[in-house]
Formats: sequence, structure tokens, C-alpha cells
Amino acid sequence: MKGLLVMVSLLAIWPWAGSKEYPMRASSSTPAAAGIVRVQKDKGNENTKLDIKVWHLANASRLTPTANVYIVWFRTRDGATVKQGAIGVDKNQKGEVKLVTVAKDFEVLITAEQSESANMPSDFEVLRADVTIR
Repeated sequence: MKGLLVMVSLLAIWPWAGSKEYPMRASSSTPAAAGIVRVQKDKGNENTKLDIKVWHLANASRLTPTANVYIVWFRTRDGATVKQGAIGVDKNQKGEVKLVTVAKDFEVLITAEQSESANMPSDFEVLRADVTIR
């Protein structure tokens, strides 16, 4: 039984064994928010896999001003900002999203938005991380 538990544990972390972690910085408007961006190069191509986990993130409707959704954005060093999608938050104030990108040097931003159809990040930034892949 103990051997099975060890094997299951290793299989759970194996895909991310060669990964690098980038802590996310909370904005002053949501100081309790926390997150981490786990990054791994895809050995089969030039893509980068990201696993973004957040915690202590209140339901967006409880923010001031209120919002409806949290959106993940990538901002490249040339200033281009691309929406990656929404990140849901559960009743325990935790969320996770897995993404893939070809970018190698960018910021990950999480903002509170009125709608998933936002095409530019609002000024209500919640979390941020700088990611550089070598």
C-alpha cells in the first residue's frame, strides 16, 4: 500500500518535474490574493505550458467596484496584450487554469472584469507575474 501511495505521488508531480515557478504579486486592492505560475517547456515543440493557481481570491462580485469574472492576460515585452481566458474561483477562493503559449518573455496579469468579452485589461489588476523562458 505504501509503495502504491509513493507511485501515485510521483506520477502526480512527474509532468511538472522540470518546471519553473514564478510567484504572483498581489495588487494593493487585493492584498490577500496569492498565486503561482508553473511553467514547463514542451519537449516536442517550442510551446510553453503554464499552470496558473490562485488562492485567497474573493468572488469577483464582492470586489469594490464589483466585477463578474477574472481574466488572464499575457503582455509581451513589446506591449502587446492578449486575453487568454477566464479563471474561475471556487467557494474556497481557489482557482486554476492551464494554458499553452509560444511566448518566451511576458507578464501574466489577472484582472477583474465586467465581462468575459473584455478585449483589453481593466485597471483592476489583481495579480501579476513576470515570466522568462530560457
